[in-house]
Order: sequence, then C-alpha cells, then structure tokens
Amino acid sequence: MDDDRPIQIRPYHPRDREALRAICLSTAYGGGGEGVIEPRLFVDLMIRAYTDFPAGSIWVAEREERVVGYLAGAFDERGLLRVQVWRVVPAAVARSLVRGLLWRRELWRLLGDLPGFLAESRKAEAPDEEGYPGHLHINLLPESRGRAVGVRLVERFFEEARRHQIPGVRAVVYETNQPARRFFERLGFRPLGRRPAFKPPPEEGGREWKIVYGKGL
Repeated sequence: MDDDRPIQIRPYHPRDREALRAICLSTAYGGGGEGVIEPRLFVDLMIRAYTDFPAGSIWVAEREERVVGYLAGAFDERGLLRVQVWRVVPAAVARSLVRGLLWRRELWRLLGDLPGFLAESRKAEAPDEEGYPGHLHINLLPESRGRAVGVRLVERFFEEARRHQIPGVRAVVYETNQPARRFFERLGFRPLGRRPAFKPPPEEGGREWKIVYGKGL
C-alpha cells in the first residue's frame, strides 16, 4: 500500500526547488489558497531566501524520489533579513507588478486593512523572543501527515541547531490551527505571545492571529 512506503529525511538539494515551491503554495494558510494575493510572490517571499540563497537550512521529506514535505529554518536572523530585504523582496515585487499585482482586489483589501493591522500590532503584547534566536516552519502534503514525519524533521533541525549552539528556536502558528498547535506543544514548545496576521481580512470581518511558540535547546 502507498502508506507502507518509507519516507526519508535528508538535506535539501537544488533539484528539490520546484517541488518545495509547489508544496509551499498548496499548503498556504492551511491549504486551498485562500488569502494568497499573487501565488508566485507569496512563494518567493516565503521560501526563496532558503532555496536560492545560503540564508537558512532546509530538510526534505522524500518518498520514492518524490518530495512530500519540508522544514525550513534559520539561525542567523539578521543574515536572513538582509537577504529578504535586498535580494528577495525587490525582485519578487517587481515581477508581480509586471504580472498585474496592482489590479488584484485582494491587494487593495490588504492595504485598506493596514491601519487596523498596525493599530492591533501596537496594542498586542509583543512576544518575548529573547533566548530563541532560531526559527523554523514546516509544510507537509496530506499524504505525509500522521506518520511522525514532522517530528523527524524537527528533531533533525534541533540537532543542527545544537551544533550551531543555538539556545532556542521559535515557530509561528495560526491561532485557529489546532492540529499545528498541538504538534508543537507535544514537542515541548510553549506560547511566547500572539500577534495579528498580515493578510487580506476574511470577507465576514474580524482578524486572524498567530501564536509565537518557543522551545529552549
């Protein structure tokens, strides 16, 4: 049966790039693509700093030469930010403008919500991230879930973090994503705080929030 085929955890290789980009998009905001304004822009901003530049670390879950999930993380936040600001964002935005980004209704809904987002951000208590300089995020295809793949990816990342002498790592989860919250809590992560999500607001109104988790190593 398909579920009996083993899943291997290994470091990222450039040949995995398109597979990771496809997984990143298909799992965005819990799947379905809701909230994604421009797909290629979204993927560039989420993962290009990891796949195209030496700004972070990626571990891949592979079944029979097919990538079914990945973990992307970093230990040098300043280095990652420099890559994002100078190498990723300008090129990604420029390409999206050529593709008609300014004509997307969702973009103007997002910009219209910016004052409210900033106001909520100022009111929210900033997460205490002191002692958690590393970060990670995981994306898995449905077929690889429930098979301890996420745990194996995180454990491999922890091993690498300890070699870098990183005292702690963070993960950010949408407040409504109960499975992801339970996953990180079972691994010993604890909530550090919450902050508003910067994405087009739901049609029915309201605001989505994210929880910042941390775990000491």
